[in-house]
Amino acid sequence: MAEAIIFIGLQGAGKTTYYKSVLAPTHALLSLDVQKTKALGMLLDACIAEGRSFAVDNTNATRAARAPYIRKAREAGYRVIACYFDVPTRTAIGRNNHRTDKRPIPVAAILKTAKQMETPTEAEGFDEIRVLGETGK
Repeated sequence: MAEAIIFIGLQGAGKTTYYKSVLAPTHALLSLDVQKTKALGMLLDACIAEGRSFAVDNTNATRAARAPYIRKAREAGYRVIACYFDVPTRTAIGRNNHRTDKRPIPVAAILKTAKQMETPTEAEGFDEIRVLGETGK
């Protein structure tokens, strides 16, 4: 069964690193850092049309932000999994400040996301919720 994995976590929490080290061989990457909004939607639709597993690599901090991905995946018969990166804000800011792959996110943006963060629940439509800590495990 194809999987739709929805990442949930602060900027700098390790989402992209986790994707690269664990999911890259088997899941398409859907990321606003990589694709623009329209292209991301087209890629999502293409994955679903092909029955291909995918991972949504954004903060997805609120239930509202996650809902469209969950709805589309469930309608297509995917197994929907939340990967919740439960990393302290201080740790995310530290990692962000030492990024070498791209320009660091402003600290104010990370703090704003932390305030908006809603812990995922099965009631949202997830089949499984994986809680990943500071080590990505």
